[in-house]
Amino acid sequence: MQRVRDLGEFGLIRQLAKHIPRAGDDCAVLPGGLLLTCDPVIEGIHFLPNTPARQVGWKAMARNLSDIAAMAGTPRAAVVSVGLRPETSVHWVRQLYAGLHACARQFHCEIVGGDTAHVRHEQFIVVTILGHAAQPILRSGAKPGDHVFVTGKLGGSFASGKHLTFTPRLREARQLAPYAHAMLDISDGLASDLQRLVDASRVGFDIISTKIPISAGVAAALRAARPSSTTRLTAARLHHALTDGEDFELLFTVAPRHAGKLRRKFHEIGRVIRRPVILLDGRPLAAHGYDHFAQRR
Repeated sequence: MQRVRDLGEFGLIRQLAKHIPRAGDDCAVLPGGLLLTCDPVIEGIHFLPNTPARQVGWKAMARNLSDIAAMAGTPRAAVVSVGLRPETSVHWVRQLYAGLHACARQFHCEIVGGDTAHVRHEQFIVVTILGHAAQPILRSGAKPGDHVFVTGKLGGSFASGKHLTFTPRLREARQLAPYAHAMLDISDGLASDLQRLVDASRVGFDIISTKIPISAGVAAALRAARPSSTTRLTAARLHHALTDGEDFELLFTVAPRHAGKLRRKFHEIGRVIRRPVILLDGRPLAAHGYDHFAQRR
């Protein structure tokens, strides 16, 4: 009998998507430009038991707002469902909601309802957001010759704690809305999310390693590894930037005529090519990143 871990997260999603025709982007796009997204945050996977509850709440809201940003949308309203152990302190729950409300208020998204449930083991928070985009930016719009950009530095998010405090790129998405052909947020690693654009747009990418912006947070991820040479250190830094995930920066493509103006604000990392493959410095790059069913953080 085939198991979920045999398929992996993305293999499973591809199978399920056959029965969900609107699947395939960061949000579902409904008639009238309505956007709908839903993401869970689970204890032991997305946060540790000793993580401050306010940061857990911020992350739970922010990762869903990041999906709205990836579609160049505006959030409207959110509902929140939580699974709690009965022995959880009320103070922890209040702090959780303080984090949820702080993030939602900052981006003008009202929490309008939700639900609570009893769990025996890992606690969870599920946020569902309704938004709107006049012209949603899909993953399927990349064109050969486009320039490829990211909005910020990559790697080391989980090790440095950035994954609990990041700012969803809604403001940047509004700036990109007139220009972006394809866009998504980087949640599972640059290499993995580039493959999602390959699958959706049926194009490829030629990425230049020296142009990938690497976060200072990668240092935290490298402390335990301690590479023994400068060459290994460089390779390790690049590996983290490509595969760590939880960056929640935007990955997008634009026509060559717009690249110059955007290069002043964002990081250009490569070009879109016709052949549906990911190249890194001219060599094929495996599309590996975080997979919920193949590994644990």
